[in-house]
Amino acid sequence: MVQRAFPVLLLLLADLFWVNLGWAAGLWLRFEGAVPSIYRATWVDLLWPVNLVHGGAFVVAGYYWRIWKYADARDMLRLVSGEAVATAALWGIIYHLLRFSYPRSAILIAAMLTLLLTGGTRMLAKLAGSGEPWFRARNGSRVLVVGAGEAGRMVARELNRHPELGAVPVGFADDDRRKRGMLIGGLRVLADRANLEQVVTERRIGQIIIAMPSATPQVTSEWTRVAARTRARVRLLPGVYELLDGRIDLAALRDVRPEDFLGREPAVIDLEEAAGNLHDRVVLVTGAGGSIGSELCRQVSRFGPRLLVLLGNEENQLHELAADLDLEHPGQPRQIVLADIRDRERMDWVLSSYGPAVVFHAAAHKHVPLLENNPEEAVKNNLFGTRNVALAALAAGVRGFVYVSSDKAVRPSSVMGATKRVGELIVQSLNREGGTVFVAVRFGNVLGSRGSVLPLFQRQVARGGPVTVTDPEATRYFMTVEEACQLLLQAAAIGHGGQVLILDMGTPVRILELAENVIRLAGKEPGADIPIQFIGLRPGEKVHEELLTAWEEVGATSHDRIFVAQQEAPPWSALDRELGRLEALVRAGDGPAIRETLFRLAAGKEGVS
Repeated sequence: MVQRAFPVLLLLLADLFWVNLGWAAGLWLRFEGAVPSIYRATWVDLLWPVNLVHGGAFVVAGYYWRIWKYADARDMLRLVSGEAVATAALWGIIYHLLRFSYPRSAILIAAMLTLLLTGGTRMLAKLAGSGEPWFRARNGSRVLVVGAGEAGRMVARELNRHPELGAVPVGFADDDRRKRGMLIGGLRVLADRANLEQVVTERRIGQIIIAMPSATPQVTSEWTRVAARTRARVRLLPGVYELLDGRIDLAALRDVRPEDFLGREPAVIDLEEAAGNLHDRVVLVTGAGGSIGSELCRQVSRFGPRLLVLLGNEENQLHELAADLDLEHPGQPRQIVLADIRDRERMDWVLSSYGPAVVFHAAAHKHVPLLENNPEEAVKNNLFGTRNVALAALAAGVRGFVYVSSDKAVRPSSVMGATKRVGELIVQSLNREGGTVFVAVRFGNVLGSRGSVLPLFQRQVARGGPVTVTDPEATRYFMTVEEACQLLLQAAAIGHGGQVLILDMGTPVRILELAENVIRLAGKEPGADIPIQFIGLRPGEKVHEELLTAWEEVGATSHDRIFVAQQEAPPWSALDRELGRLEALVRAGDGPAIRETLFRLAAGKEGVS
């Protein structure tokens, strides 16, 4: 307490020095230097009440229990109110209690000077501790901060506070026209989206920091696209950050990633609903080593399953996933099962031995051009493998079965899409055969998954190009693997038997635009530094993917990002009979007949005799 009282006493004495100086200057200014002797004597008599009243008012107002370098408007108001109270009290003392003759204007001038002096010293302390520059350094990367709000101002301030980072903020960019040309923290609002590229060139901007954590993903995505067209390095302040003592952690800044161009609102998963479906239950994931399967395993692990069964046929992938899960969720029970879903007896044994309550069937061959040339393998894995796992789940009394489908199942033009469509029919038909609730979930491309277009573009850019694009007008639906798996978990909790659920994929993305953005993120200029080559659609590919067929109707669910495709499936007996015929064609190696039968079955009820 004594340690705290000593600096408070020093601060109080400093303030009283400014008070006395202010009252002396007020009287001197009132008479323009020629102060009558009577008022000089009165000024001396007033020193004790002036100091006592001000000292008491400043202590009561809490001047000395604040860190002024973090002061805000409320603290400034506290300064004004403290001086106002002191002045009002002295007015009453001088004219009504002591009945002194003293110029009223001198008291008002003294009050204003006292406020200016005591407040000014505190503003200097705030400026000294805030990182706001006394002069602008000219060395370092020139930074333009997108977002002239509180977060942007704090980013600029922290950059000034840390000159060792070699980044000098030179201005802001913001779409709010009211801010255009205004000064914020000494920096001018220079640009909006329309003239960002011009300003970056004229001002020799080396780095753009997008600091709009409260903006919608759509707005952030639009700014990201515009910023990526410049030569500047683009960095992003994530949508959620913590303010500590009015500061922002520059370590939270990250380089822009391709998914930042999607502009999707993040999916909101009902944790309680998902947890109730997975907690303390045995959960089995097929294709556990793949992109979707491994992320599913990570997310399922968060909900505390009694046992997580990782099933796949790639031992290295399974080994790496298990090692990651051991670090992320140590001590959680899990079992690795090395098995092939095409092995019917093995699937029967696995499902009956572990007795899972929920099965996520993510195992599949997915590469469209590769499967066009190998339809037999596509059918054996994607169809017969799905049938094996689904029948084994039915026999083992699994409560819920979620089949991971694809937008390529809609009016399929490829073998891969046709197998996914027939896979949907398998789980829909089997839903009528027992107590297992079968649900199919249909969504588009998973950004960054193994073998997808994004890693391909990144490898091509790293090699110096060319970046190959199938068609300049081609579009695809994209979502991140994290979001896809979250919605799969939600679908498992809300889906009803036999439904095909569709995930809201937002707006389709032009593949050409994605390629250009990947090039720009590497600091290169599309066409100039890295050429783009159009190679034409490959066998089985479409220009535009769809999520619904013309004859499917969409219905709502309890989740605003998940919908139901209303459609009918054939009876299991009829579909199983057709699958038997297809199996005979696979054994015979009759590729054309396999394709013809596969696409006929993909037509649905009408294609099954």
